[in-house]
Amino acid sequence: MEKGYVENGFIVDLANAKKTSEIIYELSRILDMPEAKNKKVCLKLGGVDLNISELISVRALIETMDSEIEFIQTSSKMTEEAANDLDIKISKIENVVPALDINAKEEENETVNAELETALDKIFGEGDFEERYPEDDEEPKNNNESKEIEIVEIEDGYDKDEIKKYNKETEKFPTLYIHRTLRSGQSISSEGNIVIIGDVNPGAEIIAKGDITVWGILGGIAHAGSDGNTYSRIRALKLNAIQLRIGEVFARRPDTVNTPYVQKTDSYTPEEARVYKKHIMIYKLHEA
Repeated sequence: MEKGYVENGFIVDLANAKKTSEIIYELSRILDMPEAKNKKVCLKLGGVDLNISELISVRALIETMDSEIEFIQTSSKMTEEAANDLDIKISKIENVVPALDINAKEEENETVNAELETALDKIFGEGDFEERYPEDDEEPKNNNESKEIEIVEIEDGYDKDEIKKYNKETEKFPTLYIHRTLRSGQSISSEGNIVIIGDVNPGAEIIAKGDITVWGILGGIAHAGSDGNTYSRIRALKLNAIQLRIGEVFARRPDTVNTPYVQKTDSYTPEEARVYKKHIMIYKLHEA
């Protein structure tokens, strides 16, 4: 079964976890956020081997958070067999949309455009989606866990050699433009770059082989350079992502910044996530 959208869904990507204890910790931290309550959780487990008792523990944890497992995605045979024994659905949520071939003939791209429109309709459906922002009396939760993503302010970018490498890797990709907000439970994947004019709400997911640019607030999961390209970048007017991946480098939102929704404002300082010395850094971009 393949889905690009789960009604009342919430995507949790734990594919980076290596053992059950890491899954339990990350899952409890993410599901503790207010917007994860009473959701159908789409759980991405990667290759971690879970037996029946371990998977029962994961399901029980989700249920204590007033949510339920909608399905899991796994590459582990053991986990898949345990899920089948427990009547937990196995599925995937990526919806790969066709990218325009800039070298193709016009009539060929017309076919791709038709396929693209069909794919996006499948993901987004019809009509606008309601957006929620925090009430005036809503306070963010904080704790004392250390940061995983460092935020720094810069006036310019990489040095010239790094810029050349970046341009070489990213220029070959076509770009998919989406003028919609992704809400919780939606997932979209592209063979090129993705530009979204709108927000990406917590519980949504974007995967791109190239760059990801969000002209709005990025609050969900973003994976740029999905084919292993660590020169890819993730940009947004406000980076508040639950999880970030660039190539094989993984980072999560610091527990000290556990603010699921960011209040809209008339002014933003755009931010860009890059890989630096095998770590993801978030740069606040200022004009030189």
